Amino acid sequence: MRERVAGASRSDRKAVVEDDGADVPEDTRDHWLDEVTSGDEQHRRGMTSRVMDTFTVPYLWFRRVFAFLVTTPGKLVGITVVLSMAIFAAGYSMSQSSSQRQSELDVLLTTTEPMSYAAHNLYTSLSLADTIATTGFVQAGVESAGTRARYNAAIDRAMLSATETAAGISFSDRNTLQLIADIERQIPVYTGLVETARTNNRLGNPVAVAYMAEASSLMRDEILPAAARLFTLTSSEVRNQQSDLTRPQWVPLSGLLAAVFFLVIAQWLLWRMTRRRLNRGFLTATALMLVAIVWVSASNFGTWQAGTRGFEEASMPWDSLTASRIQAQQARTSETLALVRRQSVEDSNVSFGATVEAVTVALDDFEQAEGHNPNASGANRAQIVEARTALADWSEAHERFTHAMNNGNYPEAVRLATATTLVPGSPATSAAAYDRLDGALSRLIADARSSMRAFINDGLAATQLVSTAVLLLSVLAIVAVWIGVRPRLQEYL
Repeated sequence: MRERVAGASRSDRKAVVEDDGADVPEDTRDHWLDEVTSGDEQHRRGMTSRVMDTFTVPYLWFRRVFAFLVTTPGKLVGITVVLSMAIFAAGYSMSQSSSQRQSELDVLLTTTEPMSYAAHNLYTSLSLADTIATTGFVQAGVESAGTRARYNAAIDRAMLSATETAAGISFSDRNTLQLIADIERQIPVYTGLVETARTNNRLGNPVAVAYMAEASSLMRDEILPAAARLFTLTSSEVRNQQSDLTRPQWVPLSGLLAAVFFLVIAQWLLWRMTRRRLNRGFLTATALMLVAIVWVSASNFGTWQAGTRGFEEASMPWDSLTASRIQAQQARTSETLALVRRQSVEDSNVSFGATVEAVTVALDDFEQAEGHNPNASGANRAQIVEARTALADWSEAHERFTHAMNNGNYPEAVRLATATTLVPGSPATSAAAYDRLDGALSRLIADARSSMRAFINDGLAATQLVSTAVLLLSVLAIVAVWIGVRPRLQEYL
């Protein structure tokens, strides 16, 4: 009995299970809870789910934003956002460019130009020291204290100028630094030869002439050419930086012009959408950007005029005056060395004639630059007259010196080469005329340098407030655009 019941129960349960599986609809079955899928299928479904989860929300946001942008309020907001970005990008770019230019002009004024001037002082001081040493060597008796002090001052100034020049040069410029190192290494050699010549001269040893000639040869053949190259390199650096910093800012300026163009297009689109021809906010923004363009253009023109025209007019006499002064100092040294060696001065006459021509050209260049300078002073013109007069007196004295040397009148040649105190009514000596010429050239060079720095300073002044002003005008233009579009947006709210 129990077996029949148990068998019936098992059959009933099996029938119930089969009936449950057959009677439940396919879409309501929960058999998926018991299904076991493979690892690859789970991985594929997991990757798909992650991709869908990653891009679904951004896609929905994109659709919502796009759906909003196709509406009139969305178009207004989109135009305003794009216009604001364009205005800010243009203003920020110009602001950064102007700020960088102002910083580089300041470096030019405070570092590069003083470095070039230090190289100039090194060049002229070395040449002057050689001239003083040679002149003092031929003076009768022991060298005077004044001459010795001038010589020491020239050497000290040369060493200090070499240090100042090296301080303004980048460590990456190895060639220029090596050039300065060579000069500084050879200066003690030169001074040692000069001291040896002086000592032997006081002792009456004829070898003193050989030592002095060797010292002067070292200075003129090795040290001065290196100093001249250093001066040329530093002057070129100043000129190149000045030229680069005075070019118009075409790229940032084109950004401001593009911003104004976008404002015009935006106003036209706004008119097409709202049927209102003018928008005060957009007009205000356009006016602000035009003010920024005019301000930047005026600054660029002022910088170009001061840095290109003015600087070139000032640098031309600066270079020629420096070169002619060095040439005059070397001609003076050659004149004195001819006296030391008691040799013919025919070769020195050739170089002397070239020196007179170079000084005349340099004075002409300075006078021409002064004619274009509205701030030219009468003192400069007086210095030009003084230099021309001294040059003429030196030419006449050099002829008398040459005549005395050729005729064997050594005392007269020594007097003409060394005497600086003149008897009233007597013609000028070579020493006196040269001292006047060198002093006048020195003062003219100082004035030319002042003019160069004044033009650099004018270029720096032209960039003042441009960076801050352009950025402020751009921000105000953006605010004006949003204020202008606000009433149009309110019409759809």
